[in-house]
Amino acid sequence: MENYNKELCEERHIRIEDRLTKHGQQIDSLEKCVIKLTEMIERHDNECKDSDKRLSAIETKPMATIGKVCGYAATAIFGALSGWILKYFELIG
Repeated sequence: MENYNKELCEERHIRIEDRLTKHGQQIDSLEKCVIKLTEMIERHDNECKDSDKRLSAIETKPMATIGKVCGYAATAIFGALSGWILKYFELIG
């Protein structure tokens, strides 16, 4: 305890507290950045989910149209074939 200098210790203590305060402010700033980044990621994920739904709807639309066209064509062919068969066997006047 001979070399104890109270003023030196208090000065060091003040510097340490200042550094802790600065580090605390930096940590607070980083926390705010993390919160903003998390919100941005969540917003981006929601936009991607909406895009996936729209793309799925766009991709299935041509197939639905082709299905309808094929159905109409099959109906027309079946009707014509039925008419021809009925005419062939003279069931229709």
